[in-house]
Amino acid sequence: MSLYPFQTRVKELIQRGASVILQAPTGAGKTRAALAPFIENFFDFPTAPLPRKCLYVVPMRVLANQFVEEYKGYADSYKRIHRRELKVSIQTGEQPLDRRFENDLTFCTVDQFLSSYLTMPYSLPHRLANLNAGALIGTFLIFDEFHLLDPTTTLPTVLHALKEFRGLAPMLLMTATFSREMLDALANELGAQVEHVSQDEWRTIQTRDDKTPRERTWRVEEAELSAEQVIASHQTRSIAICNTVRRAQNLFRDLKRAQREGKLDAELLLLHSRFLQTDRQTREKELKEWFGKDAARAGSKILVATQAIEVGVDITSEVLHTELAPASSMIQRAGRCARYAGETGTVRVYPVSDYAPYGKEKDDPGDEAPWVAEMRAALEWLRAHDGEILDFHAEQELINAVAAPRDKLILQALSANRHTHAEHIQRVWVNDRQASDGRLLIRDADSRLVLIHPNPDELLRNPLGATGFSVPTRTLYGMVKDWTSRATDADWRVKLLLEDKAIEKSDEVRSEYGWKTLHDASLLWTTRALVVNPELASYLNDEGFVSEQGGGEFQSAIPEKAAAQTWDDISYKLESYEQHIRLVLQAFVELALPELEYPARALEQKANWEKGSVVRAAWLCCLLHDVGKLSEGWQRWVRAYQKEIGSPVDKNYAAAHTDWNSKNPAHRDADKRVRKHSPKPPHATQSVFATDKMLVQAFGVEKELLIRAMWTAIARHHAPFTQECEAFTLEAQAAEHLRATFDFVPSEMRKNLELKILKYKLTSKQDVMLVRPDEPDGWLAYWLLVRALRRADQRGTEMGSR
Repeated sequence: MSLYPFQTRVKELIQRGASVILQAPTGAGKTRAALAPFIENFFDFPTAPLPRKCLYVVPMRVLANQFVEEYKGYADSYKRIHRRELKVSIQTGEQPLDRRFENDLTFCTVDQFLSSYLTMPYSLPHRLANLNAGALIGTFLIFDEFHLLDPTTTLPTVLHALKEFRGLAPMLLMTATFSREMLDALANELGAQVEHVSQDEWRTIQTRDDKTPRERTWRVEEAELSAEQVIASHQTRSIAICNTVRRAQNLFRDLKRAQREGKLDAELLLLHSRFLQTDRQTREKELKEWFGKDAARAGSKILVATQAIEVGVDITSEVLHTELAPASSMIQRAGRCARYAGETGTVRVYPVSDYAPYGKEKDDPGDEAPWVAEMRAALEWLRAHDGEILDFHAEQELINAVAAPRDKLILQALSANRHTHAEHIQRVWVNDRQASDGRLLIRDADSRLVLIHPNPDELLRNPLGATGFSVPTRTLYGMVKDWTSRATDADWRVKLLLEDKAIEKSDEVRSEYGWKTLHDASLLWTTRALVVNPELASYLNDEGFVSEQGGGEFQSAIPEKAAAQTWDDISYKLESYEQHIRLVLQAFVELALPELEYPARALEQKANWEKGSVVRAAWLCCLLHDVGKLSEGWQRWVRAYQKEIGSPVDKNYAAAHTDWNSKNPAHRDADKRVRKHSPKPPHATQSVFATDKMLVQAFGVEKELLIRAMWTAIARHHAPFTQECEAFTLEAQAAEHLRATFDFVPSEMRKNLELKILKYKLTSKQDVMLVRPDEPDGWLAYWLLVRALRRADQRGTEMGSR
């Protein structure tokens, strides 16, 4: 099917390297407009100077679930036609299938994007904190339903990221419901072009194939949403959307009661964010079968849901009931009613006494949160238009009438707080202990993993990989207060997860966990997960996670795939230094270099650096990253350990890895005995000091920023925030081992790299001269280099362990 005119305009702008903000009605085809330029370039113009990766960022995971299935299907058909594979994946808390952002097209939630940008990825252990940020550079970034981002935290952090990446790749922001003032301000901020769908163009789209335009009549009710009102107006397909999971569960229970009492003859379905993945997928499948475009219309169906279906979900209904919400949210919800051309439907809006999760009602309207003030104004506007049919442009009149004042306040706050917000982000990047509340920069998307288990220690092998429920932190505060005060005979109530971050100062790869009893809900921000006693909370198949009642049979467990991602399964084989470097460089060429080439070129142009300099820097990082292992202390530890396990090595043998199998008791015991007398020395920062003059000689002092980015990448290729180097002495034959690796690198890449200035000794502890976050070009180069190095190092290590 050919593209609509607005989709073609967007495609051509993106392919020219421009950034775009697209405003289009729900159901108009924004997703196709967004991905058409990327997919066309991927298959038809593979050598075009455009990004080879795309991140499609959504505010809700139900959207990611829907899109990934749709585009995996497209990818299969593309593969048959083009004989080339487009790797499509998803990265959400529920489906963490692309934890390292390694695929061509990944659909992810905004919290996954921002946590990676802030070098605290929710999908990875702390030791890999700096791995994902580099994947965002030079990537085609698409932000769908941009208007749903929290204006005080999420929105300014996303804008900071987009401005940081400006000029490196085109980006696309999409919305149906921003005010004109907000659209123009964002376009100016990001150097983007605004594209609209005109009224005539939208009518043409709706009336294609001789269809009539859809029609939605809006009604305002006087009482709050109840089961009785849903039943009274039900025809064959009704949807009721509540603002909180708790209210949705209560409405569902009331409808079930009416069903049992014979007052309702309809099938019921509840959908929200706190179902197990398998149950949620079953419900999403039923959702399409009941309410999708091609769904059979037999029978009578009622869906009760939350904001989880507010945006993008391709379903329709005759009647849509919605609790009062911000105008943009209500318009999005209305997009699930009479969605398709030729349909008619009714949207019923209900007042609320509790404005959660958008804010609280205040005695003084001037003190209310902007969302609450907008909700009040929207209710009055809708009352004045009660019974009217509102098309897309009438809905825009609603947005401009009630959201413009709030948008003006948001824009003022963004401007006033820009420097403070940027400083907070930079403190998080350097792991400043005073800024350890970095998750507050993602507050609206911020959540915690909640587990249910009678014996939490059974989950310590990989607690973050256990089956559980992602709950917004602001909601979790109330739950924790209830759990810690409710009467119970349980031995314990709630525990928070502790992560051992002492590895910041070492080169170890293990993460260690523990539990601590939680008495104070304010400590939630210090953890990524907590566990609740099953006497206090439970899981019901038809209702999902229920915080107010316990006694269920469900227990969190570690799936087989998650269990395989732990320290316990790490194994190595004795490997020489030369062999390891050869395999790392081979992995760099096969795995890291293809991803690096486009963003490296883009950064070189932006920073006005010599062409090819970033790729050359990556080659040399891979070549020199383990020189610190040629120290007397590191090799002495290797020889002691190998002797302890009965496989000694010659004193002239330089090892990069020892024999190690975590499931072998002899290896574990030997490791403990050797460490007791001779702790394993670090090597990453030692590699920096040993080769610092070599890199200056190779690049020239005028490339200081790029050189410090290389030092930072090498220093932090194991521990993401290390900065100190302990004293060391290289072995006498270090240069000989290093020289043997030079031929693994193309000659043009090691030009001016001289072994005679290898530094053999550091007599006292010193800090590495790192690149700083307030040096944006150098900081981005560090992200690119450390990602390339860590991916190549891991793959090379795996190859050497086979």
